[in-house]
Amino acid sequence: TLGYDVGVHNHAEEASGKVHEADICAKIVDGAAGKLEVAPCFLPTALSGPYWIVSYDESEGYALVSGGPPTKDGTDGCKTGSGVNGSGLWIFTRKQERDEALVEKVRGIAKDLGFDLSVLNDVDQSKCGMVVV
Repeated sequence: TLGYDVGVHNHAEEASGKVHEADICAKIVDGAAGKLEVAPCFLPTALSGPYWIVSYDESEGYALVSGGPPTKDGTDGCKTGSGVNGSGLWIFTRKQERDEALVEKVRGIAKDLGFDLSVLNDVDQSKCGMVVV
């Protein structure tokens, strides 16, 4: 496992139907603070990048995740870098159908924490297939 603690199967579908899949692994850096480092499982942990669970609520079904600390000035707040490691901001929800109220709530959490929301892209996953792993 090259020093990793968690395995994840990523699955994404483009509007055209093209599928992207990858197995990635995570090393827990600070579990209490939600700080992980992730990379493809075949790479050593020294090449992994930051992946922070900034806010999470199991019962409401969401997670706000940042590709590490937001250290760059953005349009309306701070953002992470660009590229593969040390970049990105995501809102994950458990349901395939978009819950606009929940997404807006999590956007508010991100804004209150000083994140630049202009980096977020709306994603329509209503036509995605069911993934069985």
